[in-house]
Amino acid sequence: MMMGHRQLAREKVGVERGPRAANGKELISVRGLLNWAFGIEFASMDFDEVGSAAVEYRPAVGAEYRIMQQLSLGKRSGEGVRPDTSFGRSLPHDDADLVASVLRNSVPWHMAIRVAELARAGRAPQWDLGPQRFQPREWSKRNHLGQYGKAEVCQEVSYVCRGRQRVRKEYWTPVMVVPSAREMASARREYLDWWGALLSVHAGLSGVQLRKFEVTDRMPPMTPWRK
Repeated sequence: MMMGHRQLAREKVGVERGPRAANGKELISVRGLLNWAFGIEFASMDFDEVGSAAVEYRPAVGAEYRIMQQLSLGKRSGEGVRPDTSFGRSLPHDDADLVASVLRNSVPWHMAIRVAELARAGRAPQWDLGPQRFQPREWSKRNHLGQYGKAEVCQEVSYVCRGRQRVRKEYWTPVMVVPSAREMASARREYLDWWGALLSVHAGLSGVQLRKFEVTDRMPPMTPWRK
């Protein structure tokens, strides 16, 4: 059975259809809602914080109002701004625009961009960099035997053999531990920043009436590295 492009997009960003609330709206987590808004509806954010707070952050604003604003903008600026009505293209759902506006006004701009990028890809920050392991600091050139760590002279030993002074070089391969403790801490800090941003968005959504969804209290694990 052939699936629609929206169903394929849902699977790509990891958004599953949830149960229905008593009011008929679909129950969804804040992360699932962000993935839907940016990964399926392709919502965008306005850098102008004042304009965003004054215009976009309004539940009563619908698609008709937005189209009229775009048409008037094109008329004023002379750039011919028009909504894309070509086949297969549509404006984002009103709920998606509201979610983008809440995100924009809930966290700093750089964090909002990061959250939107991850939501569009259906991913979370990579906090697990794998087990710590030894790795050569430098690698030798690859040959038919493979690639090995680059060896360095660690000391020279002088000795006498058959009445002649000789020098023997002893080698070692410097190694380092990867990922380092600093890299692991940085990855976990980025995850915690993302988790905190989701919590701020969840709080912001409590004052918004969505048409299609009802946001649950479900959150990703706060510290998944603590088993």
